[in-house]
Amino acid sequence: MPRRSQQGVTIIELIIVIVIMGFIAGIISTFISRPIEGYINLSQRTTLVYNADNALRRMQRDIRIALPNSVRINTAGNALEIITSVEAMRYRTRPPGDATTRLDFTTADDQFDVFGNFTEIGTLPFTSTTARIAIYNIGAYNFATNPPTPIAGANAYAGVNADGTNVITPPGTTITISDNGDEDHITLNPAFRFTYASPQKRMFIVDTPVSYICDSVSGTLTRYSNYTIQSTQPVPPAVTGTLLAENIQSCAFAYQPGTSQREGIVTLTLRLQTPGKAERIQILHQVHVDNVP
Repeated sequence: MPRRSQQGVTIIELIIVIVIMGFIAGIISTFISRPIEGYINLSQRTTLVYNADNALRRMQRDIRIALPNSVRINTAGNALEIITSVEAMRYRTRPPGDATTRLDFTTADDQFDVFGNFTEIGTLPFTSTTARIAIYNIGAYNFATNPPTPIAGANAYAGVNADGTNVITPPGTTITISDNGDEDHITLNPAFRFTYASPQKRMFIVDTPVSYICDSVSGTLTRYSNYTIQSTQPVPPAVTGTLLAENIQSCAFAYQPGTSQREGIVTLTLRLQTPGKAERIQILHQVHVDNVP
Protein backbone atom coordinates (compact mmCIF):
# COMPACT_ATOMS: atom_id res chain seq x y z
CA MET A 1 0.00 0.00 0.00
CA PRO A 2 1.49 3.35 -0.98
CA ARG A 3 2.27 5.84 1.80
CA ARG A 4 0.25 9.03 2.00
CA SER A 5 2.28 12.18 1.57
CA GLN A 6 2.68 14.14 4.85
CA GLN A 7 2.76 17.97 4.87
CA GLY A 8 4.09 20.11 7.74
CA VAL A 9 5.97 23.26 8.70
CA THR A 10 9.69 23.24 8.75
CA ILE A 11 11.70 24.96 11.46
CA ILE A 12 12.93 27.53 8.96
CA GLU A 13 9.39 28.43 7.96
CA LEU A 14 8.37 28.72 11.61
CA ILE A 15 11.29 31.06 12.32
CA ILE A 16 10.40 33.18 9.32
CA VAL A 17 6.78 33.48 10.55
CA ILE A 18 7.93 34.42 14.07
CA VAL A 19 10.26 37.08 12.69
CA ILE A 20 7.55 38.53 10.47
CA MET A 21 5.00 38.53 13.32
CA GLY A 22 7.51 40.19 15.64
CA PHE A 23 8.21 42.83 13.03
CA ILE A 24 4.50 43.50 12.57
CA ALA A 25 3.93 43.61 16.35
CA GLY A 26 6.76 46.10 16.73
CA ILE A 27 5.25 48.38 14.11
CA ILE A 28 1.79 48.14 15.71
CA SER A 29 3.14 48.76 19.23
CA THR A 30 4.92 51.90 17.99
CA PHE A 31 1.61 53.37 16.86
CA ILE A 32 -0.39 52.16 19.88
CA SER A 33 2.03 52.83 22.74
CA ARG A 34 2.13 56.58 22.27
CA PRO A 35 -1.67 57.07 22.44
CA ILE A 36 -1.81 54.80 25.48
CA GLU A 37 1.04 56.67 27.14
CA GLY A 38 -0.66 59.97 26.30
CA TYR A 39 -3.93 58.74 27.82
CA ILE A 40 -2.17 57.68 31.02
CA ASN A 41 -0.40 61.05 31.30
CA LEU A 42 -3.65 62.91 30.65
CA SER A 43 -5.40 60.85 33.31
CA GLN A 44 -2.68 61.67 35.83
CA ARG A 45 -2.83 65.39 35.00
CA THR A 46 -6.63 65.33 35.28
CA THR A 47 -6.39 63.81 38.75
CA LEU A 48 -3.91 66.48 39.83
CA VAL A 49 -6.11 69.27 38.45
CA TYR A 50 -9.19 67.82 40.13
CA ASN A 51 -7.50 67.61 43.53
CA ALA A 52 -6.04 71.11 43.26
CA ASP A 53 -9.33 72.62 42.09
CA ASN A 54 -11.27 71.07 44.99
CA ALA A 55 -8.75 72.42 47.50
CA LEU A 56 -8.77 75.92 45.98
CA ARG A 57 -12.57 76.06 45.90
CA ARG A 58 -12.70 75.16 49.60
CA MET A 59 -10.18 77.88 50.38
CA GLN A 60 -12.16 80.35 48.28
CA ARG A 61 -15.38 79.64 50.21
CA ASP A 62 -13.68 80.29 53.55
CA ILE A 63 -11.88 83.43 52.37
CA ARG A 64 -15.07 84.99 51.01
CA ILE A 65 -16.90 84.67 54.32
CA ALA A 66 -13.92 85.81 56.38
CA LEU A 67 -14.11 88.72 58.78
CA PRO A 68 -12.93 91.82 56.86
CA ASN A 69 -9.19 92.46 57.28
CA SER A 70 -8.60 89.10 58.95
CA VAL A 71 -6.56 87.48 56.16
CA ARG A 72 -2.94 87.00 57.16
CA ILE A 73 -0.14 85.03 55.53
CA ASN A 74 3.19 84.02 57.04
CA THR A 75 6.49 85.28 55.67
CA ALA A 76 7.21 81.92 53.96
CA GLY A 77 3.97 82.23 51.99
CA ASN A 78 2.87 78.68 52.76
CA ALA A 79 0.33 79.38 55.53
CA LEU A 80 -2.90 81.38 55.30
CA GLU A 81 -5.20 82.24 58.21
CA ILE A 82 -8.59 83.91 58.46
CA ILE A 83 -11.31 84.44 61.06
CA THR A 84 -14.56 82.95 59.79
CA SER A 85 -17.76 84.98 60.07
CA VAL A 86 -21.13 83.36 60.69
CA GLU A 87 -23.38 86.31 59.90
CA ALA A 88 -23.32 90.09 59.51
CA MET A 89 -25.95 92.64 60.53
CA ARG A 90 -26.31 96.40 61.12
CA TYR A 91 -26.56 97.58 64.71
CA ARG A 92 -28.75 100.41 66.02
CA THR A 93 -27.17 103.57 67.44
CA ARG A 94 -30.03 106.06 67.21
CA PRO A 95 -33.68 106.37 68.27
CA PRO A 96 -36.37 105.21 68.21
CA GLY A 97 -36.03 103.07 71.28
CA ASP A 98 -34.31 103.50 74.61
CA ALA A 99 -30.72 102.93 75.72
CA THR A 100 -31.23 99.16 75.75
CA THR A 101 -31.72 99.12 71.97
CA ARG A 102 -28.83 101.40 70.99
CA LEU A 103 -25.14 100.45 71.04
CA ASP A 104 -23.06 102.95 73.01
CA PHE A 105 -19.40 103.39 72.04
CA THR A 106 -18.57 105.83 74.86
CA THR A 107 -18.87 103.24 77.62
CA ALA A 108 -19.11 99.50 78.18
CA ASP A 109 -22.52 98.44 76.86
CA ASP A 110 -24.30 95.16 77.51
CA GLN A 111 -27.21 95.20 75.06
CA PHE A 112 -28.39 96.61 71.75
CA ASP A 113 -30.62 95.87 68.76
CA VAL A 114 -29.79 95.00 65.16
CA PHE A 115 -31.83 95.92 62.12
CA GLY A 116 -33.69 92.83 60.94
CA ASN A 117 -33.45 89.22 62.02
CA PHE A 118 -30.59 86.72 62.04
CA THR A 119 -31.02 83.79 59.66
CA GLU A 120 -27.79 81.78 59.91
CA ILE A 121 -27.29 81.23 63.63
CA GLY A 122 -30.27 78.93 64.14
CA THR A 123 -33.32 79.07 66.36
CA LEU A 124 -33.64 81.99 68.77
CA PRO A 125 -32.92 82.54 71.57
CA PHE A 126 -29.28 81.82 70.78
CA THR A 127 -26.64 81.71 73.52
CA SER A 128 -22.92 81.11 73.06
CA THR A 129 -19.66 81.60 74.92
CA THR A 130 -17.53 80.66 71.89
CA ALA A 131 -19.00 82.94 69.23
CA ARG A 132 -17.71 86.52 69.28
CA ILE A 133 -18.85 89.88 67.93
CA ALA A 134 -16.50 92.05 65.88
CA ILE A 135 -17.12 95.67 64.87
CA TYR A 136 -14.88 97.68 62.54
CA ASN A 137 -11.88 95.37 62.43
CA ILE A 138 -9.42 97.52 60.47
CA GLY A 139 -6.66 94.94 60.74
CA ALA A 140 -3.94 97.44 61.66
CA TYR A 141 -0.37 96.12 61.97
CA ASN A 142 2.86 97.48 63.35
CA PHE A 143 5.16 97.19 60.33
CA ALA A 144 8.21 98.22 62.38
CA THR A 145 8.41 94.60 63.56
CA ASN A 146 9.35 91.59 61.46
CA PRO A 147 6.95 89.97 60.93
CA PRO A 148 4.43 92.80 61.46
CA THR A 149 2.45 92.45 64.69
CA PRO A 150 -1.23 93.32 65.21
CA ILE A 151 -1.92 96.64 66.93
CA ALA A 152 -3.87 96.19 70.16
CA GLY A 153 -7.46 97.33 70.01
CA ALA A 154 -7.45 97.73 66.22
CA ASN A 155 -7.03 94.12 65.12
CA ALA A 156 -9.15 91.09 66.03
CA TYR A 157 -5.97 89.01 66.40
CA ALA A 158 -4.49 91.34 69.04
CA GLY A 159 -5.34 91.97 72.67
CA VAL A 160 -7.29 94.85 74.16
CA ASN A 161 -6.22 98.46 74.50
CA ALA A 162 -5.05 99.86 77.80
CA ASP A 163 -8.58 101.20 78.35
CA GLY A 164 -10.08 97.73 77.83
CA THR A 165 -11.55 98.39 74.39
CA ASN A 166 -11.15 96.18 71.33
CA VAL A 167 -12.73 95.51 67.95
CA ILE A 168 -13.89 92.07 69.11
CA THR A 169 -15.52 90.82 72.29
CA PRO A 170 -13.19 89.02 74.72
CA PRO A 171 -13.12 85.21 74.72
CA GLY A 172 -15.65 83.71 77.10
CA THR A 173 -18.15 86.55 76.73
CA THR A 174 -21.70 85.19 76.86
CA ILE A 175 -23.59 86.37 73.79
CA THR A 176 -27.37 86.00 73.82
CA ILE A 177 -29.52 86.83 70.80
CA SER A 178 -33.29 87.00 71.26
CA ASP A 179 -36.23 87.77 69.03
CA ASN A 180 -37.42 91.36 69.46
CA GLY A 181 -39.89 91.51 66.62
CA ASP A 182 -38.49 93.20 63.53
CA GLU A 183 -35.18 93.77 65.33
CA ASP A 184 -33.26 91.03 67.11
CA HIS A 185 -31.77 91.92 70.50
CA ILE A 186 -28.18 91.15 71.58
CA THR A 187 -27.02 90.91 75.19
CA LEU A 188 -23.35 90.77 76.25
CA ASN A 189 -22.23 89.41 79.62
CA PRO A 190 -20.06 91.07 80.79
CA ALA A 191 -20.62 94.45 79.17
CA PHE A 192 -18.02 95.54 76.63
CA ARG A 193 -16.88 98.70 74.89
CA PHE A 194 -15.90 98.45 71.22
CA THR A 195 -12.96 100.55 70.04
CA TYR A 196 -14.53 102.06 66.94
CA ALA A 197 -17.96 102.61 65.48
CA SER A 198 -18.42 101.31 61.95
CA PRO A 199 -19.35 104.01 59.41
CA GLN A 200 -21.76 101.47 57.88
CA LYS A 201 -22.88 100.27 61.34
CA ARG A 202 -21.82 96.73 60.44
CA MET A 203 -21.22 94.01 63.01
CA PHE A 204 -20.12 90.41 62.51
CA ILE A 205 -20.79 87.23 64.45
CA VAL A 206 -17.50 85.34 64.11
CA ASP A 207 -16.41 81.81 64.82
CA THR A 208 -12.92 80.35 65.25
CA PRO A 209 -9.95 81.02 62.97
CA VAL A 210 -9.21 78.74 60.03
CA SER A 211 -5.70 78.01 58.73
CA TYR A 212 -4.45 76.40 55.53
CA ILE A 213 -0.93 75.02 55.84
CA CYS A 214 1.09 73.75 52.89
CA ASP A 215 3.85 71.25 53.74
CA SER A 216 6.10 70.57 50.77
CA VAL A 217 8.03 67.93 52.74
CA SER A 218 5.00 65.68 53.29
CA GLY A 219 3.37 66.97 50.10
CA THR A 220 0.11 67.93 51.80
CA LEU A 221 -2.29 70.86 52.10
CA THR A 222 -4.17 70.77 55.41
CA ARG A 223 -7.07 72.78 56.84
CA TYR A 224 -7.14 73.57 60.58
CA SER A 225 -10.08 74.97 62.57
CA ASN A 226 -11.62 75.06 66.06
CA TYR A 227 -8.75 76.78 67.82
CA THR A 228 -8.52 80.10 69.63
CA ILE A 229 -7.58 83.45 68.11
CA GLN A 230 -3.88 84.16 68.71
CA SER A 231 -1.83 87.30 68.22
CA THR A 232 0.96 85.35 66.50
CA GLN A 233 -0.01 83.24 63.49
CA PRO A 234 0.29 79.56 64.48
CA VAL A 235 1.97 77.39 61.83
CA PRO A 236 0.44 74.89 62.25
CA PRO A 237 -2.17 75.31 65.02
CA ALA A 238 -2.11 72.80 67.87
CA VAL A 239 -5.22 70.94 66.65
CA THR A 240 -5.90 68.04 64.33
CA GLY A 241 -6.26 69.19 60.75
CA THR A 242 -8.22 67.92 57.77
CA LEU A 243 -6.24 66.82 54.71
CA LEU A 244 -7.33 68.71 51.58
CA ALA A 245 -4.81 67.66 48.96
CA GLU A 246 -1.79 65.40 48.51
CA ASN A 247 1.12 65.33 46.05
CA ILE A 248 1.79 69.00 46.77
CA GLN A 249 5.17 70.06 45.44
CA SER A 250 4.94 73.65 46.69
CA CYS A 251 2.49 76.43 47.53
CA ALA A 252 2.63 80.21 47.29
CA PHE A 253 0.04 82.37 49.06
CA ALA A 254 -0.01 86.16 48.69
CA TYR A 255 -2.34 88.90 49.90
CA GLN A 256 -2.92 92.46 48.73
CA PRO A 257 -5.28 94.12 51.24
CA GLY A 258 -6.46 96.79 48.78
CA THR A 259 -7.92 100.15 49.82
CA SER A 260 -11.26 101.60 50.85
CA GLN A 261 -12.01 101.99 47.12
CA ARG A 262 -10.62 98.66 45.92
CA GLU A 263 -11.15 95.09 47.08
CA GLY A 264 -8.29 93.03 48.42
CA ILE A 265 -6.96 90.05 46.47
CA VAL A 266 -5.70 86.74 47.77
CA THR A 267 -3.53 84.87 45.26
CA LEU A 268 -3.24 81.12 45.71
CA THR A 269 -0.73 79.06 43.73
CA LEU A 270 -0.51 75.27 44.00
CA ARG A 271 2.03 73.02 42.30
CA LEU A 272 1.30 69.29 42.26
CA GLN A 273 3.27 66.34 40.89
CA THR A 274 2.42 62.68 40.47
CA PRO A 275 4.72 60.61 42.74
CA GLY A 276 7.56 59.08 40.76
CA LYS A 277 6.32 60.59 37.53
CA ALA A 278 7.18 63.65 35.49
CA GLU A 279 3.57 64.80 35.35
CA ARG A 280 3.10 68.10 37.19
CA ILE A 281 0.69 71.01 37.12
CA GLN A 282 0.54 74.54 38.49
CA ILE A 283 -2.77 76.26 39.22
CA LEU A 284 -3.16 79.92 40.14
CA HIS A 285 -6.40 81.16 41.69
CA GLN A 286 -7.30 84.66 42.85
CA VAL A 287 -10.05 85.52 45.34
CA HIS A 288 -11.48 89.01 45.76
CA VAL A 289 -11.91 90.03 49.39
CA ASP A 290 -14.39 92.66 50.56
CA ASN A 291 -12.45 94.34 53.36
CA VAL A 292 -14.99 97.05 54.18
CA PRO A 293 -15.49 96.58 57.91
